[in-house]
Parts: sequence; C-alpha cells; structure tokens
Amino acid sequence: MNAMNPITTPALALDRLGKTFRGVAALDDVSFTVPKGALTVVLGAAGAGKTTLLRAIAGLERPDAGAIHIGDKDAAGREPRDRDVAMIFDNLALYPDKTGFDNIANPLRIRGMEKGVIEAAVKDIAARLKIAHILNRKPKTMSGGERQRVALGRALVRTPALFLLDEPLSSLDAQLRIELRAELRRLQRSLGYTFLMATPDFAEAMAIADTVIMLRAGKVVQIADPQTLYDEPADREVARFVGAPEINLVPAEIGPGGGVRLAGGLLPLPEKFLPLLAPEARAIEVGIRPEDLALAPVEGAALSGVVTDIEPLGASVAISVEAGGVEFRLVVPVAATASITPGLAVGLSVETGRMHAFDPQTGVRLA
Repeated sequence: MNAMNPITTPALALDRLGKTFRGVAALDDVSFTVPKGALTVVLGAAGAGKTTLLRAIAGLERPDAGAIHIGDKDAAGREPRDRDVAMIFDNLALYPDKTGFDNIANPLRIRGMEKGVIEAAVKDIAARLKIAHILNRKPKTMSGGERQRVALGRALVRTPALFLLDEPLSSLDAQLRIELRAELRRLQRSLGYTFLMATPDFAEAMAIADTVIMLRAGKVVQIADPQTLYDEPADREVARFVGAPEINLVPAEIGPGGGVRLAGGLLPLPEKFLPLLAPEARAIEVGIRPEDLALAPVEGAALSGVVTDIEPLGASVAISVEAGGVEFRLVVPVAATASITPGLAVGLSVETGRMHAFDPQTGVRLA
C-alpha cells in the first residue's frame, strides 16, 4: 500500500488478508476499509471467519498474507498493545474480585492516568451506559445485562482508533440484546467512535450498521449498506441469509416471448429481467421475498395453491402455501387471515418488480 493521506485515511484498511489453519483457508484475500466514525458490521454464519478476522486485526493472530493498516500505521509486527484498538468479546472476562468501577477503570490505571481523570471518565461512561448504581458491586452480584454493560464500559472508557466487537451481545436474551444494541449505536454516534462488529445475526446488522461486509468461508462476498444488501443481494446465499422468513427460491423459466413460468403459473416479465431474454427459453431461479407475496382470490390469480401452515408472528402471520409443487411462504397482516385455515385453496399475487433472478448453477444474481 502507498502512503496514506491523513485527511482521507480510513480507520482501518485491509489488503488481501489471508490466514490458513491446517490447510483450510479461514481468511481468503480479504480486502476492505472502515471509515473513521463509522459502524461497520462483519456478517456471516458460524465458521465464516469473523473471529479470526478480528483477532488478526487486533494482533492476536498473525496473518499468512496481506496487510493491515490501522489509521496511517502499518500493523505488521506490532504487538496487540501497540495497535491502538480495543476488543470486546462475548465472554466478558471481567475481574471477579474487582468492583464495576475498578473493572472499568483498569485500562486507564494501566496507562498511569491521574486518579481524578480516571474517576471522571468512569463516571461519565457509567452514566451513558446507565450503570452508575452498580459501580460498587462485584460481577457475581450483577445480572447478565449489567455485566455486559460493565464490559462495554471498560472498553469504551478508552479512546482507541478502533473498537473490535466480537458478537458482544450474543449471550443476552432477545429483548436485552435489542436494548443494548440501540445503546451501542447511540454511543458510537454521539462519541464518534469507529466500530467493527462481528455478528451472525442479520437483524442486528440491519438495525445498526452503516456498512455490512458479508463474509462466507473466509471470503468477502458483498459490501453494501444494509438496505442494498437486502434489496440487491450479490447471490442466492446472501439473499437466503438476510431476511426472515427466508426468501422463496423457485425454479423458473423465461420464455422467448417474455413472461416468467414458475410453479404452474405465468408471471409478467419484470423490466429488470429484459436483459435475460433469449431466442430460446432460459432457466433461472427466481427469488421472491415473503412480503412481496399476497393472498388473492383463486380465480384470475397469477399463482394458486393450498394453505399448508399458519405461523402467528404477533402483528403479522407467516403462511405457507403449496402451489405447483413449490412451497411459498408469505407474511401478511393478522387482519387478513381471519378466515384462513390449513387446506384452504387460495390465490397468490406477486410483486414482480421486486423479484430476483439467480443463475441456477452459480447462484449469482442476474437481475
């Protein structure tokens, strides 16, 4: 990499990073940047390489190839303590014999900061995290959420160039996880911190990220803002990973005269599918999000089938419909399901302009 302009230098820049364990690539040609003051999320399933990536950036794993720049400094050969990063793990690793105050203050004491400065910094971050009332208690007397806040406070009390968060909320219950991720986002924005956070939870990524880096088998497969990742997935697997209920994937065919044949029905050809027209019929795989399907009268419906399952989701209901040998899942408001029962014949309407076309062999999105 060439010398970086300090005005435009990102907080983090990775260039073709690679790491192999026993012949298996954990990281494969990974390149991306993280802007200063941004919250960037690395999203991927278990085993995708997320933790290895963060450990390599922190200096806890030595990469086999590639370069890491933190700010304008090359991290090669630098010890973890010299990289100006703070890493937050899910396992918390609080000192059990220290109070909440002492746990948070510990990194500042290691740096030899004055007592008054330490006290002010700890009280400030405790107030922001709403844990001032537990500063004099030890971890064993705290709830899981309180311990998590203390661990976050211990990291956030510093002002490093970069925070690395490895699934920091995964051990918490759903409600607390939602509450804490909102607090994390608020703190990150108000303090201008730079976060690189790893998670397998697409909803978490969608809720808080400025940019999402989709990692699969050690490779970066897409970098996009959350909405683009959802609306324009790079391939079939990204489309499946991002969204719940999962996207409907259906074998289909584009006729030479236009129209999309699938599940025994014929749908009008969306404008974005026009480049896929060919002199002969072309096989594709169509992706339809559950929210882009709706119930319709059987007569005149684009697709028709039979209700096989009904799953209440609170304000909405997920309905499974078997049509033409394919099971579709759609999400509809509760009010629209009063007379819907398993075995009922129904029609389906499709928001064709929001359909995706994937290559049946490679899975790459074609349109």
